[in-house]
Amino acid sequence: METLNEELFHRLEALRQGTKATDEIYQTIHLFGRMNFQEARPEVERFLTNESPELRLIALLVLTQHWHLAEHWQTARHFLEQDPDRECRMTGAAALKALKRNTQDRRTLAVLARVVRNERENHLVRQAAYAAMRGILQYDPREQLRLAAHNIDLEREVDWKMVDAYLDSNNASG
Repeated sequence: METLNEELFHRLEALRQGTKATDEIYQTIHLFGRMNFQEARPEVERFLTNESPELRLIALLVLTQHWHLAEHWQTARHFLEQDPDRECRMTGAAALKALKRNTQDRRTLAVLARVVRNERENHLVRQAAYAAMRGILQYDPREQLRLAAHNIDLEREVDWKMVDAYLDSNNASG
């Protein structure tokens, strides 16, 4: 019987050779994240620009939420602001929250505030950006669950004074 470590290396080699279907790739990348198998980092990073939104999304999740790689802050920002797929943009917001939870990081809060205020952005992406702001300011698992569980009314349930306090463009540059 193959040990878990041997299985991970076997999957890594198969990923390098490109012999897996999309759903198998997704499961493999997710397994690498759950098992903290950072030996696969270069291969996982390759999928950040894949044509499949699902593979871009799982790669970002592994790098930011499983492995907490702070150097992927800009990657998460790019996903939030520029990815064509709504789910990937939502994941970008969640990734920023994962990297900056409880830090009150003004630069990240400014990026998220612009998305929350952007009326041309999808409602769910704006909601995810707001939830991320709340988690960066003070992470409360119950509040995060509540925000994720229902479509919040952006006009009535958002603390707009808080959002607007972070809109200073000087804090969002870079």
